[in-house]
Amino acid sequence: MIKKHRHFSILLLTHNEEKNLLKYWTWLDKAKRINEIVVVDDNSDDKTIEILKKLGSKKIKVKVFKRGLNNNFSNQRNFGITKTTNNWVLWLDADEKPSTDLIRFLNHIDNLQYKSYAFKRNDIFIGHELKHGENAHQHFVRFFNKKYGRFTGLVHEIWQTPKEIELKKIHIHHYPHQSLRGFIKKINFYSDIRAQELFDQNQKSNLFQIIFYPFGKFINDYFFKLGFLDGTPGIIMALGMSFHSFLVRSKLWHLSHH
Repeated sequence: MIKKHRHFSILLLTHNEEKNLLKYWTWLDKAKRINEIVVVDDNSDDKTIEILKKLGSKKIKVKVFKRGLNNNFSNQRNFGITKTTNNWVLWLDADEKPSTDLIRFLNHIDNLQYKSYAFKRNDIFIGHELKHGENAHQHFVRFFNKKYGRFTGLVHEIWQTPKEIELKKIHIHHYPHQSLRGFIKKINFYSDIRAQELFDQNQKSNLFQIIFYPFGKFINDYFFKLGFLDGTPGIIMALGMSFHSFLVRSKLWHLSHH
């Protein structure tokens, strides 16, 4: 017998997200099944918390928990899950918003046959939609029953579940890196975490990897995954991801020799 599910929770991590919240979180009144937003905030010092409290309503309760990230996104999300009152959780970032089709799906979740659902993510990078390259046409698990999995990975965390996942052809709109300064800052930050993660797994780097991993990354993203079809934003993204690979391997080498 298929059980009916009347409400679900949103799980959100934040750190100085006032601009994104004001710009991308105006859709909440259209999603009828949300009754709580669980926020795990990494010590924001802007108006993030103030804006979050305004997102609440008679139907939606906003619960904010202050907790340092400590370079571990999965721990933050797994902590947040323990604070949700519903079994079903939709996780989003502050720079994302669900498409109209996704909101329609969420408003009609009476008969859920799977334990996890993956959606396509539509990236709008420095004001331009990316239709090719590394992240195009990928599905990410974003809606799930919290009883059947957990988050893994220090950065770019994923929902791991032993249950079958349904891939839906509906989108989450993603607005990452609306400035090149922010893009480079995030590359440096994420590469720190990824290098430490690899170091903790006893992996090492060498001159060959430092040279050829970034080169291979660029060739794969720009040519094989057709990033060149996205014009100038496409090559900026491909070079940025190549630079990320260079930093990860360089920082891993540095950790191994100091």
